[in-house]
Amino acid sequence: MVVPFVNDDPMIDDETEDLDEVPSDSDSEEDVKLAEPSKTAVNNREAILDKLGDISWPENVDWKHKLSIDIDQEQEVDVNDDLARELSFYTQALEGTRQAFEKLESMGLPFLRPADYYAEMVKADSHMEKVKSRLLEEKKKMEEADERRKAREAKRLSKEIQSQKLKERAKQKKDDIESVKKWRKQRQQSGFADGGDGPDKALGFEDGKVFERSKKKRPGVLPGDRSGGKAKQAFGKGKTQKKRDTKNSKFGFGGRKGSKKQNTADTTNDFGGFSKGAGAGNKKRKR
Repeated sequence: MVVPFVNDDPMIDDETEDLDEVPSDSDSEEDVKLAEPSKTAVNNREAILDKLGDISWPENVDWKHKLSIDIDQEQEVDVNDDLARELSFYTQALEGTRQAFEKLESMGLPFLRPADYYAEMVKADSHMEKVKSRLLEEKKKMEEADERRKAREAKRLSKEIQSQKLKERAKQKKDDIESVKKWRKQRQQSGFADGGDGPDKALGFEDGKVFERSKKKRPGVLPGDRSGGKAKQAFGKGKTQKKRDTKNSKFGFGGRKGSKKQNTADTTNDFGGFSKGAGAGNKKRKR
């Protein structure tokens, strides 16, 4: 006799049903089942309140030991609004600080750090020196970049000013040439003759060419003589300078001067410059 198998466990029935209903790939991707909370979780309210009573401050303890401030929220704040929530935190902290400040002052308790109090820094001095050196280096780089930028701006501005001056000079030159042409035209219309060597002779700059230095050599003029040969002509006529005359009278016009103080037969036999009795009484004979 075959005895049918009967399963009384509901968990097994659910698993068999899930196996019978195999979802397709598309259904598994779209429908994602969230994990249900554990059924073994325990919410023992009495034990939690008991532990809270153990760790909480007694009611008769002084406020200076707790330093707790309670702030009443006047209006409800939407917790989903980030801006309103953070603003409420800020206002609560500010109001609590103000109330604590007033209480500490009324109780006469010191709560501010003294001026001569030195606490250990969070970061070492070597680390802060590195930070300082890095900040100074960055500041120096910024100043150098600013100086380079100013130099570029000054260079660009100087180029613009130079080009503007060149344009102004070219315009002035053009205006001068036009004014000269206009003046010559008016003279021709008024009846003055335009001779070849007259004052109205065509100028060299009217055709737009620059002035060129003459390459003709004048006879009797040295290349470096700026007086045009007049200095040489003045020297030939006897118009010498006073300095030149003084030197000529002192040193002569050449010749042998090395034997000027050399003795001759006449100077050797001449004893007129010597004194016979000079210094004779001052000398003492050594014994």
